[in-house]
Amino acid sequence: MALAASALVGGNAFGSREWLMGSVTPEARPAAVSRGGEGATALPSVPATETVLRSQPWWQEVTTLEGTGTGSTQPFEIGAEAIQWRVTATCETGDVAVAVAGQEETLVEGPCGKTDAGYGTDTGSTVVEVRADGPWRLQVEQQVDLPLVEPPTPAMQAPGTVTAATGEFYRLDQRETGRVTIYRLEDGSHAVRLDDFFVTPNVDLEIRLSPLEAPQSTAEFMSAPSVWVAPLDVTAGSMNFAVPPDVDPGQYRSVVIWCPLIDSAYAAASLTRAS
Repeated sequence: MALAASALVGGNAFGSREWLMGSVTPEARPAAVSRGGEGATALPSVPATETVLRSQPWWQEVTTLEGTGTGSTQPFEIGAEAIQWRVTATCETGDVAVAVAGQEETLVEGPCGKTDAGYGTDTGSTVVEVRADGPWRLQVEQQVDLPLVEPPTPAMQAPGTVTAATGEFYRLDQRETGRVTIYRLEDGSHAVRLDDFFVTPNVDLEIRLSPLEAPQSTAEFMSAPSVWVAPLDVTAGSMNFAVPPDVDPGQYRSVVIWCPLIDSAYAAASLTRAS
């Protein structure tokens, strides 16, 4: 009987393995199209992209609310796909307290300038009540694990913008896929775009530039000085990042996804200069 049960589950007959243990492949869901308040709903000009990929959970802006004194906010929508949401309160004088309407427990409470973010897990239409001695401002964000599929920025498509370098990611310590493009923008600054990108999720990943043409290991990457470009808070999708103004990508030969928590080079892409 044990052998028969093992064969039944191992062969996934009648979907038994998914029923008992859950499917290895998550349900396809639309990717997020913005870091802002559009949530996971596609903009009219951007078709929804169904995907089974999941990202390291990241914070997406929902709305910013402002007011004075005590009162209730306008309703805001926390997406059904949200893992959790948070509210950060700032005020000018006195104290501030924030609670979900109809609930006694406060999310945020304390003197202006000394309050921490408050967290909630309910989704859907939400109203919060604010008690304050003066003007206040609330920033509401939701955490999602959806890939982010951003269009190129207008600056990337401006007439004076040129492609400075491109590359394909290859594996070092973790799984990867995707392409990188470095743009020299019309104003002389630089930007990085990742397309069809995925890397094994983790917290605090970084995009770095290395002088090495094609590092093949963490030890080799660490043998040469690299430069920080941007935090990689979203680990799946197509995304845009600004290059710090004091960094010249022309001085570097590869892009590396780096995890400083464990000193691990996850993936790299050798850069091919545009002619």
